[in-house]
Amino acid sequence: MFKAIQTSVSGLIASSVRLNAVASNIANINVKSTPKGKAPDGLTFSAGYTPVRVEQTTTGSGGVRATMVPVSPASLSVFDPTSPFANEQGAVNIPNISLPAEIAELARASHAYKANAKVLKTLDETFKILLKI
Repeated sequence: MFKAIQTSVSGLIASSVRLNAVASNIANINVKSTPKGKAPDGLTFSAGYTPVRVEQTTTGSGGVRATMVPVSPASLSVFDPTSPFANEQGAVNIPNISLPAEIAELARASHAYKANAKVLKTLDETFKILLKI
């Protein structure tokens, strides 16, 4: 019984990590940076946003562990000569994020969260029935 609770709670936590990763990626989808890390005025410019994805692994005691890992390659070069971050060729770097893939990941994480919450509710009801016996 307690192993099932531990497994479901780890699933809830993993789903929360996945939702946080998706939210961060979507919020930073339009962040632009200068290729080669130089700003137009010659000052060093920090790299743009590095998108993350979540890797889930099973644990030895049951359940899952979710870890955020950076996406590789982190950015893609696109032509945007009007951007203040454009280099001499008119290219800027944007995060390597696919909005449709992020929306799909959001739906999967949401469904996984609901499923784990339902398991916990069922376990609670089962435990209450066992206590009455």
